[in-house]
Amino acid sequence: VVVLLSVLKCLLWCVEKCLKFINKQAYIQTAIFGYSFCKASRMGFFLILRNVLRISAVSVVSQIVLFIGKVFITVASTVGGYYYLDIHFGDELNFLMVPTLLIAIVAYAVSEMFNEVFGMAISTILQCFVADEELFEDAEERFAPGSLAGAIDSTQQKYKKKKKQVGVEAS
Repeated sequence: VVVLLSVLKCLLWCVEKCLKFINKQAYIQTAIFGYSFCKASRMGFFLILRNVLRISAVSVVSQIVLFIGKVFITVASTVGGYYYLDIHFGDELNFLMVPTLLIAIVAYAVSEMFNEVFGMAISTILQCFVADEELFEDAEERFAPGSLAGAIDSTQQKYKKKKKQVGVEAS
């Protein structure tokens, strides 16, 4: 019974992650093209499926950047808050760790919210770029600048090389 519940819990976790992913892509497609939710879900899923390497490469890099941003915002706010409390209220407070911990919790919550918006912007710009490439074959007709295309292509090449190296090391 415990094993069955564990398997069911794992299965539901996978379904939840898939639905959140599809929901996010549908909202982006609705914002870009104005499709209905179901059509946007389908179009977003197939857009990503057709460009899986490029999107996964940029997604990995963006997740690393977002993680570094969360850590930096939390640590910088906490250290700044600690020094502020120490300078201004050091004589009045006996123990600075509790207010500092509270500052760290609030700073993490703020950084999480900020990075969620930033991550959605990264995903939206990436989907706009990929859709722009698919809609316009000629590079002169595209809306995306050439520098963006170069940055995304170089990220994809680095991701392919790293993936090949990991595959060779595993063999």
